[in-house]
Amino acid sequence: MTRRLFMSFCRGALALLGVMSISGVPMLSAQARPSAPSDSIVRLAVDAERVRGVPFVALLDERRYRVEADGRSETTLRQVVQVLDANAVRGAAERAIGYHGGMQQLTLHWVRVLRPNGEVLSDSVAQSQDAEVPVSMNAPIYTGQRVRRLSLAGVSAGVIIDMAYTITQRTPPRPGDVYARWSQSGPAPVRQSIFEVDAPTAMPLRVIERNLTARRTERDSAGRRLYRWALSDPPPLRPEPFAADSNDVVPSVVVGPAGDWTPVARWYDALARARYALTPDVLQRADSVLRASGARSREDTLRAWHRWVAQDVRYVSISLGLGGYQPRTPQEVLQSGVGDCKDKTTLFVALLRHAGIGAEPVLLSTAGRPLADLPSVLQFNHAIAAVPQNGGWQLTDLTADLVPYGELPQSYQGAFALQVAGDGSARPITISTAAPGAHGTSTRMQVVVDSLGHAEGTSEETARGNMALAMRAVMAAAPDSARRDGLMRGMAQRIGGGVLDNVQITALEGFDGLDLSATPRLRYRVQYDRAVRSVGSARVLQVPPPLRGPARQFAGAVRSLESSPARRMPIDAARLLPPSESVIEWQVTLPDGWTAELPPPVRAVSFFGSYESAWSQSGRVLTLRRRIAGTPGTFPPERMPEVLVWLRAVGADDVEFVTIRSTR
Repeated sequence: MTRRLFMSFCRGALALLGVMSISGVPMLSAQARPSAPSDSIVRLAVDAERVRGVPFVALLDERRYRVEADGRSETTLRQVVQVLDANAVRGAAERAIGYHGGMQQLTLHWVRVLRPNGEVLSDSVAQSQDAEVPVSMNAPIYTGQRVRRLSLAGVSAGVIIDMAYTITQRTPPRPGDVYARWSQSGPAPVRQSIFEVDAPTAMPLRVIERNLTARRTERDSAGRRLYRWALSDPPPLRPEPFAADSNDVVPSVVVGPAGDWTPVARWYDALARARYALTPDVLQRADSVLRASGARSREDTLRAWHRWVAQDVRYVSISLGLGGYQPRTPQEVLQSGVGDCKDKTTLFVALLRHAGIGAEPVLLSTAGRPLADLPSVLQFNHAIAAVPQNGGWQLTDLTADLVPYGELPQSYQGAFALQVAGDGSARPITISTAAPGAHGTSTRMQVVVDSLGHAEGTSEETARGNMALAMRAVMAAAPDSARRDGLMRGMAQRIGGGVLDNVQITALEGFDGLDLSATPRLRYRVQYDRAVRSVGSARVLQVPPPLRGPARQFAGAVRSLESSPARRMPIDAARLLPPSESVIEWQVTLPDGWTAELPPPVRAVSFFGSYESAWSQSGRVLTLRRRIAGTPGTFPPERMPEVLVWLRAVGADDVEFVTIRSTR
């Protein structure tokens, strides 16, 4: 399994221009292949003058998915698009179809370009080329993925593009597994959408339908069952701010195996069981890691081995053939010094089991939320480890090299996952969600300002949980003088924000970003000019840009929401405010005899979070304290008026400067 791709090789069919999406273990028997193209599709053409504001219309999106009892399958797609906007011509004329070269076969049936009156402008591809997908240099994933690039002739505004192709899945990753998904997910209009699933009658399938406006039909013939869905002119789904990835609105169909997760767990366990064996070389290296770390307890051992596997084993995935699912042995990982998520997880689990700690692998997805009631391995693309702890399980990701043991990337939390028990049985789980306070940042700046507007003082920035990742990444490389100088220049530019002059950062105290036990903290001295300037007869104290509130950002959101039509999509609270806490404190010691006109306090509390901002002055010290905290959750669209009220309240805290009066 790879870090970002558990090699769902079957998901090779690309949706036309993002109008519709389908994924599945793509085979279609000869009798189910598309017939010769018919000019009847021109009856679906639209008048471009009457359809404005969209670059294209999908006249027909037809997908036929045929699966055999052993999991071999085939997906045939016919996609017909009418180009309406000249700006869409370039994208429509260049097409790409992805498939897996070793496990799939791509057959292009036809590509035609014709006028709305049926006149054929082109019935062949101007240029075609099959190529391998380039390997990322940052987190390399070597796969058999290929892409066929097509350049079409005769494409211009108003024409119709009619294309049909088939992707045949020769070898299923898991025998008998099946996963096909169809949804209407784009903002462009669709005239007709058809989805068919053809399976043996004796093959148990689970069909999950959501938000459909038309019922499916079923027909049995010659030992097979044909499921068919058809939609005509469904309303397009337009993007909405803060929209959740929800099934409450999007029409969708998901087809997968019936039953429970036991066969999937046993299948993966059979692939991995022999790979947990530890050789003397691996044990010797593991012991040396413990000696070097000075480990004295169970917790010390866990953290030492976690750091070794997460940081010293370089991430590289070689997912060719069954290698996309079967982990390599610890010996192979040790010798090569590289591994992907399943390799790292297997090494870590093997070490802990050798030490008497019954760790287990966990399969999950980084690209969506798997359905708990659809037991297909094709929903997963990632592997992590589960460690028994205090009567429960501590999950840890061995590819997240800057996430300490005991924490998880926030994107996994709340999602369904499959834990594979030591005996090969299935443990379906929901990954726990950390409290919002577990993630956060804190900034405290204290400066003294003189009557000429020069400010000088100290600042401290700390972070915790997922909010610490960026700070750890910055400090992960060796802090040589050049990097240190570059970091301080970047910090100075951030604090100055084009408003303050001559910002300088000195005496920077950092931390080792690779030391997962270190508290992410930066301490430094800061000085800048133009802290105070004159505006007419008044003096104003400039608030450094990083310490201002999010008023202007939220004001833009208010304008967008106020001009939006009636809302349809649920609200994702995390897209309004991250589920974390951010605290800012700014203390300014003013010259003797100066008094600030305090901005009014702002307090806003809603279902997705809270905001508090308050100013005070005691003697010469002016203080700003601001706290903003988000709460995760998905909420109905009817609560959008509450969002607007909250955003308007926070928008009132638009303080760029504070007026200063002299009592002398």
